[in-house]
Amino acid sequence: MMKWNQLVGTYRIASNSTKFCRNDNLTHKDLMEELNRALNSDYRRVIKSDSFRRLQDKTQVFPLERNDFVRTRLTHSLEVAMHARDLLSEVIKGLRAKGIEEMELNSSYRLLETAALIHDIGNPPFGHFGEEAIRIWFAKNGEQQPEWETLTEQQKEDFLQFEGNAQTIRLLTKLHTDNGASQDGMKLTASTMDAVIKYTANSLQIEKGQLLTKKVGYFYSERTEFKRIKYATGTADRRHPLVFLLEAADDLAYTFSDIEDAYNYGLYSYRKLKSFIDEETKTNTFLEKKDSEAAAIQNFLRTTQQSVYTSASKAFVDNYDEILEGSFEQEIISEECDAVRCFNALKKFAYQHIFQTKEILDQEVLGFHIINRLLDEFVPVVLKYEKEPMNKYEERLFNNIPESAKQLYRKEAEDCREDEQNYYRLKMAVDFICNMTDGYAKKLHDTLFN
Repeated sequence: MMKWNQLVGTYRIASNSTKFCRNDNLTHKDLMEELNRALNSDYRRVIKSDSFRRLQDKTQVFPLERNDFVRTRLTHSLEVAMHARDLLSEVIKGLRAKGIEEMELNSSYRLLETAALIHDIGNPPFGHFGEEAIRIWFAKNGEQQPEWETLTEQQKEDFLQFEGNAQTIRLLTKLHTDNGASQDGMKLTASTMDAVIKYTANSLQIEKGQLLTKKVGYFYSERTEFKRIKYATGTADRRHPLVFLLEAADDLAYTFSDIEDAYNYGLYSYRKLKSFIDEETKTNTFLEKKDSEAAAIQNFLRTTQQSVYTSASKAFVDNYDEILEGSFEQEIISEECDAVRCFNALKKFAYQHIFQTKEILDQEVLGFHIINRLLDEFVPVVLKYEKEPMNKYEERLFNNIPESAKQLYRKEAEDCREDEQNYYRLKMAVDFICNMTDGYAKKLHDTLFN
């Protein structure tokens, strides 16, 4: 059984961190002060980071879109933070009604907010298609690199199964440098970082049908940091309980906002949505038009969202013991009710009538072409770094990679065999691209190759 006095603590993941908070050794007052200080510090570190600011120019659904009503990764993350707070509030009320009071859980609002702000921070440009572009490039071109055969199977799969969630852990523990002031990433608490670890599998352990292992949770390069996080929180190979709330908040945010943004963008009509929802839910009680069609959609989204809130928080409370045991293996938005059926119908509608529209697909193709060309050019160059001479063109190309990336490579490759150094050279290229915003990726591509 996981314990809240270990799940929510102040221990920071950094090589020079020696403080391991033993909450049971503190008075209630001292504990609250320690937790508040640590978790507020996490929040400030994230808000002030350049990685967080880059989210304002990273795609949520519409790549390279300049209309102000369309969400970016930044506005999406802020909405997830709002939803996460509301869900936690409902959960605390529900647990209190059952006579369960956990002071660390009551102090977790800031922790969840911070987790929401960083949950997409490692994603590459151009949304989830950016992740797919990286996977496709390595599937097509990895074996063409002579160094590919020097990698272990897990190292190869890290690129073939590339996942933004795992890149987030890499960014938080290594890539963030605070303008050169940090050697250990953001140095966030283990509790905050564990609250964004949705998957516990490495790239050789993927089982598509299982909640915790359907995607890569951490790369080979962060195996030590991952183990330290899980050891500090006591979660081992289980999910931190707050991940269930964060994932539900994420689902709520993107599902309803995608529908809203797409309507404002003109990708579907009120009649199309109404007909689809009625067919999927076998009822005509949703989307009642009393005023304008736009108002009807807004009212529908708001009321349905609130109903799903209630269902998700109730599911967490009802399955509280199983969640703390680590035996609960489904999402908390799963209740058999009209609101959740409607929620699932909206997801299906978004896939069929938003993500498959020509406007979205054309932009994804553009993003794919940009990432593909950047990898075409930069991968052969980074594989020469500190191994063989570069020609003048390669030197000028490599000059675009920041000094911090070269320093991280030297740190990671310092005690490695030559063949393992190739893995970290490839990491340098992928890290470089993942740190780009949509706009910077396009600008760099156009500057260098057009």
